[in-house]
Amino acid sequence: MSEPGRERILIVEDEPEFAELIRLWLDRHGWQTLLARDGWEALQQFERDRPDLVLLDIGLPGPDGWELIGRIRAHSQVPVLMVTALGAEADKVRGLGAGADDYMNKPVSFPELVARVQAALRRAHPRTPSAEDSGILMRGAVHIYPRSHRVLVGGVEIHLTPTEFRLLRYLAEHPGELVGHRELLQAVWGPTYGDDTQLLRVTMRNLRAKLASAAPERRFITTEYGLGYRFVES
Repeated sequence: MSEPGRERILIVEDEPEFAELIRLWLDRHGWQTLLARDGWEALQQFERDRPDLVLLDIGLPGPDGWELIGRIRAHSQVPVLMVTALGAEADKVRGLGAGADDYMNKPVSFPELVARVQAALRRAHPRTPSAEDSGILMRGAVHIYPRSHRVLVGGVEIHLTPTEFRLLRYLAEHPGELVGHRELLQAVWGPTYGDDTQLLRVTMRNLRAKLASAAPERRFITTEYGLGYRFVES
């Protein structure tokens, strides 16, 4: 892990002007930036330099962003923010389901991009661990192991992305309570995310699908339309 404030960020982007603009904004905020212009270069730099965060385009020469995030997630939980021109909800579902922590559409607001990078780095390297870090959460058929990042549903292990894990854990820490959209977004993603309900909805859809794959007859998270979500022990 790099020194806080000097984290290494790998920018994977094949549009030179856009890549340099991102680099300029990140350099201004004190981060170390690395730049890869195709999939092969990105893989080499990721293995060699072990960045603290990856900004990942999808349409790349060589292995594309879909393949790259699969390879990264096979052995690393480093934050990955997808920054891409693909704006369809199906693409966002696919990206977040593959393990992206966030998904931004081009053209981007650079101040917002910086804020999201800051939030992702804070989530990845919390300064003070929460009191529950060492405790197992047992909520009916759902058992959550924070230290090992494991979840068992009815004795069956499901594999969650870091964001899905944080979302499930937060809801399970408040069983039976109605947790509002804004509260969930800020608790799971950070204080700048209070209005991004699409990000929450897509991540929730992926999380529910994984829970249902292990226990299709059970419903662990209910929706209060227009308000939020509730974890139900079952």
